[in-house]
Amino acid sequence: MKTLKHIGIGFLALLTLLLIISFFLPAKIHIERSILIKAKPEIVFSLINDLRKWNSWSPWNQVDTTIQITYSDTSIGVGAYYTWASKNKNIETGSIKILQSIPFSFIQTKMDFMRNGAENAEFRMELNKDYTNLIWSMDTDMGMNPFAKFFGLFMDKMLGVDFVKGLKNIDRVIAAMPKIIEVVYTIDTTSVIAMPCLTILDSANRKDIDSIGKKYSIMYKEIIEHIKKSKIKMLGMPFGIMIKTEDDKYQWEAGIPTDKLGNSSGRITAKNTYSGEVALLKYFGSYDKTKGAYEAINKWITLNNKILNGNSWEVYVTDPGIELDTAKWETDIYVPIKQF
Repeated sequence: MKTLKHIGIGFLALLTLLLIISFFLPAKIHIERSILIKAKPEIVFSLINDLRKWNSWSPWNQVDTTIQITYSDTSIGVGAYYTWASKNKNIETGSIKILQSIPFSFIQTKMDFMRNGAENAEFRMELNKDYTNLIWSMDTDMGMNPFAKFFGLFMDKMLGVDFVKGLKNIDRVIAAMPKIIEVVYTIDTTSVIAMPCLTILDSANRKDIDSIGKKYSIMYKEIIEHIKKSKIKMLGMPFGIMIKTEDDKYQWEAGIPTDKLGNSSGRITAKNTYSGEVALLKYFGSYDKTKGAYEAINKWITLNNKILNGNSWEVYVTDPGIELDTAKWETDIYVPIKQF
C-alpha cells in the first residue's frame, strides 16, 4: 500500500509540476514558413486565390488522392470556399474559405478542421527582384488549457512540415508552367469628349471569329450607306463597343463617328459616345489576340484603385484591307474608369 501511495503522490506531484510549468508556456502559437519562387507575384497569387488550383499543390490533398471535394459556386476570391471529406484519419473532413484577397500581395483563409478546430492562415507575396517571397503563416490561441498549451509546443514542427510541402509544391507547379514571353503594354489615362456617331447592335458565337468578322463588315457597310444618304459626314475611324459576353455569346455595337448627330433608322442608332476618363492602350496585332491586352488593363485598374465605368470600346486605326500584315494592325482600346 505504501508503494501505491508513493506512486500516487509522485504522480500528483508530477501533474502539479506540469500544471505550474504550463502557466509559463505561451498560449499563442505562430507557425510560419517561406520560399523564394522564380515568378511574379500575380502568378503565385493566382494559384492560391483560386481554390480549384489548390488540388495541384495542397499538402493535404496529396495525402489522399480519393479525397472528395465540393466547391462553392465561385472558387476565386473573397467568399469562395470548398469542403473536403476523406477516409484518411489524418485528414477526415473540413473546409477552407477565402476571407481576404488583396491582389497580388495578400490572402487570408479560414481553415476549419472540424473536430480539431478552425484557424486563420495567411499568404503574403513579396516581390524580390526576379523572385516572389511567398510566406505561409498561421496563428492559433491554445487558451489556458494546460494540456493544449503543451500540445502547442509540437504544432510548429507538425504543421510546419505540411507548410513546407505545400510551398515546395507551389514552386514545382509554377516551374512546370509553359514559359510565356511577356508582352509589356503601355497604359495611359486620358479624357474623351462625347461625339455623335451611328451604331448597330449585333451578336455572334464568340468562338466563331469568321462570323464576327463578316458581321462587322456588313454592319459598317450599312452605316456608311446610311451616312451617304444623310447630310452628315464620317469623322474618324470605325469602332466596336464591347457590350457583354455570356457563355459563348458575344454582343457588340459597331459604330462610326460623324460630324453631327444623324437620325436613327432601322437597326441603326444615332447617339453620342462616352464622355469622361478612360484607360487607353494601343494594341498592335490580330483582332483575335487582344486577350492579353485586356488582362493588362484589368490588372492596371486593380493596382491603381480604379473601377470600370461603362463598356470598353476599340477603335480600328489600321485598315486591314490596305495593311495585310496583322502585326502592324493598330487597335486603340478605351476602357471607361473612375476612382474606386
